[in-house]
Amino acid sequence: MQSIIYIGLAILGLNFLVFIHELGHYILARRNGMKVEVFSIGFGKPLFSWVRKGVKWQICPIFFGGYVRISGMEKEGDLEPYEVPDGFYSKKPWARVKVALAGPIVNLAFALLAFTAIWALGGREKPFSQFTQLIGYVDPQSELYQNGIRPGDSLTEYNKRPFEGYQDLIYAALANGHPANLEGMQIDYFTQEKIPYDYTITPYESPLTPKGIKTVGILAPASYLIYQSSLYDNLPLANSGIQPNDRIIWVNGEILFSNEQLVQILNSNSVLLTIERGGKTFLGKVPRIPLDDLRLSSEEMTEIEDWKYEAGFYGSKKSYDFIPYTLSHDLRVEKGLYYVNDESKVIRASSGVKTSPLDVMLHPGDRILAVDGIPVHNTTTFLNELQTPRFQIIVKRGKMEGISWENGDQVFLHGTDWEGLLPIVRSIGRGSPVETSGSFQLLNPVVPIRLKDFPMSESQRKEFDKNMVKQLAAAEKISDSGQKEQTLNALEQYQNRLMLGVALTDRLVNYNPNPFMLFGSVFSEITRNLTALFTGSISAKQFGGPIMIMDVMQSSWKIGIKEALFWLGAISLNLGILNLLPIPVLDGGHICFSILEKIRRKPLKAKTMQRLVIPFVALLIFLFIYLTFNDITRIFGRFF
Repeated sequence: MQSIIYIGLAILGLNFLVFIHELGHYILARRNGMKVEVFSIGFGKPLFSWVRKGVKWQICPIFFGGYVRISGMEKEGDLEPYEVPDGFYSKKPWARVKVALAGPIVNLAFALLAFTAIWALGGREKPFSQFTQLIGYVDPQSELYQNGIRPGDSLTEYNKRPFEGYQDLIYAALANGHPANLEGMQIDYFTQEKIPYDYTITPYESPLTPKGIKTVGILAPASYLIYQSSLYDNLPLANSGIQPNDRIIWVNGEILFSNEQLVQILNSNSVLLTIERGGKTFLGKVPRIPLDDLRLSSEEMTEIEDWKYEAGFYGSKKSYDFIPYTLSHDLRVEKGLYYVNDESKVIRASSGVKTSPLDVMLHPGDRILAVDGIPVHNTTTFLNELQTPRFQIIVKRGKMEGISWENGDQVFLHGTDWEGLLPIVRSIGRGSPVETSGSFQLLNPVVPIRLKDFPMSESQRKEFDKNMVKQLAAAEKISDSGQKEQTLNALEQYQNRLMLGVALTDRLVNYNPNPFMLFGSVFSEITRNLTALFTGSISAKQFGGPIMIMDVMQSSWKIGIKEALFWLGAISLNLGILNLLPIPVLDGGHICFSILEKIRRKPLKAKTMQRLVIPFVALLIFLFIYLTFNDITRIFGRFF
């Protein structure tokens, strides 16, 4: 029932924008002595109609749009448009320009009024990630990552312009693939030391981004990861001790800056080790490798088989994991081993791509004290603990005060006692770990769940299995053996993707720029997108049509009146700008006709205008159908 109400409010809101637009035309037309024949809300055969002061007012069933029909805008009988008494084209060019301008100006004025109302009401609450300059996730395969840029670092300038948020990167990725200059700061959160960087990066297509979209390597903005609830009672975090509104801040050696980074940590196929070297103890990560992928001598294989026997694994056909090092019985490192990586290349320990600041190369003589925070004392316990990935998670507990978007980054950087993490971190893998330090709390070790084992309803399970069968069948038809193997491996990794199964939300900030600033921001984004569309740097596929507009509006009503007011203002601003484009059929086209007549000093004939108008009518109809089709495919893509 609520959804129907929100859809109804969305339809009313959009038609209100059309109504005030046409009302602007109507009032100026009457004031300039033009005869208005029809004022219609919607299209099609009228449901209701009445006549007032010689004007037929009507409401029609196709409730998207409307029009004001002024006498003389089309040829009537043998009369040319400019010959129709009190017709649109019988008036002077300046009068027609005023009438054409009235509709868009009303829309622009309403947008400013809506933004003023939002400002007066105290602004909107928006996710921190929309306004931050802090980086949430960097592609480990990217040039930027190789240059040392990591999650948590800042990006302050993009191509010598202030970087205002992740939206700038999305636009740049869609608009062009030219080399980009990135400036910012590398940040050490424990010491608060900042080191400036300045790199020029060539955008590339990453397997982590949609096909055809280029990136500089930054794949997500920073965000808070605030726990709300587990999706089901029996999921991994259920017995960890986590509480609602806890912020997950540290996982297996890394401060968390985004959900994308969390996914990468969970699926990195690495093991967190507590290592003793030269009398000092530290945390480090090494690859967790299937035994079958290790390049072992016959003596080394025999020794590991003995360990498997002692651990109770001997004779099992199950695949077991190990690390690419040979170990003594007291877990001292002897040497590194060669192994086959995910790209089917034989490499040596620590020669692969580093995906974590804790990735280390073990040295001969290093001693392993714990696996994923669980103390181990010999090869039997080591082998046992290595088979079940566990994650050490630290949360920050306590109420979060309201903050402004203007100081959000400063609060993220300085509003947390980062050094308070260290007593807990340094104790992980020891006999008695520190569980609480200030507002930080160490959770019980968490064993994630694989996607294919995730609890689903019967219908969800059927849909998941059906989708996997379909994709596997498509992969089997690939003729190129290399591509086929790569696709099958990707599907297997997808099914075995580790997850926590929790709802995590970002922190909300108060976003309340003054109305002129908000107007300018939305205006700038609209004109930038239109410019990119006409220059061909952005495809029309990236734009939404009427269905998407409806979806955005009804979703905004669910959030609240201020969010709905913003989108009404933004759509009104769009409507005003689009109608000012110098395209026949639109208000901008009528303005151009009037200016052309003023220059030529004689009116255009109906046949000439028709030749100019008809192609653009066909183009607009095609665009409407095309965008609607894209909206429908997006909706089906979302569910399947």
